[in-house]
Amino acid sequence: MAELNLALDPRISDSPTALRILDVAAQLFMQRGYRAVSINDIIQAAGVTKPTLYYYFGDKEDLFVQMGLRVLETMCQPLAEIAASDQPLVERLQAMATLLITGYEGDMRMMRHEMMEHLGESARARLSAAFYQHLFAPLTSVMNEARIAGLVRADLAPAVLAMLFLSLCETFHELTPAHPMLRWTGAVSPALLVDLFLHGAGTQAAPKSSTGMA
Repeated sequence: MAELNLALDPRISDSPTALRILDVAAQLFMQRGYRAVSINDIIQAAGVTKPTLYYYFGDKEDLFVQMGLRVLETMCQPLAEIAASDQPLVERLQAMATLLITGYEGDMRMMRHEMMEHLGESARARLSAAFYQHLFAPLTSVMNEARIAGLVRADLAPAVLAMLFLSLCETFHELTPAHPMLRWTGAVSPALLVDLFLHGAGTQAAPKSSTGMA
């Protein structure tokens, strides 16, 4: 099986025009969903010609894939650096939460949903592999350390802990200053997120009755 290319095409990353097309496409995809956005919508909003768009992107699916790769690449290096640092584990979790809450635009959960709903098998495989390598693997590494250190439950696998942490980050990411839910929830912070992840929202420990998943 051929190794998947998980990097943004250099022709795109080196071109301000291509990056502008990606920015516009990302905004439209996240606002309307993949199916509701046409190539003509992107061309008109980006102020480019159809030949220019097709010079950089093979089709709408390729455009969506490159958009996802760009988001994930943006977060890859800082996440890996945090995971490998010698900071205490709680500080690393807070630094990761800060990056995942503030470090990108758009809704990553929606991006994954649209990917699974509308992209072909090879495009889904490429984005899924990039998601794991660029984002999930550094989180899993830190969760494994936290489990060994006794900071989190030993009966939960690091991948499950990473998924729970990421879900909290994605929820907090939605609570931006412009989001109407802030009127009801009040301000949130990475420190609050990590506290909820490590200690929960209850006032006393619940019995550990779940089946081990390690």
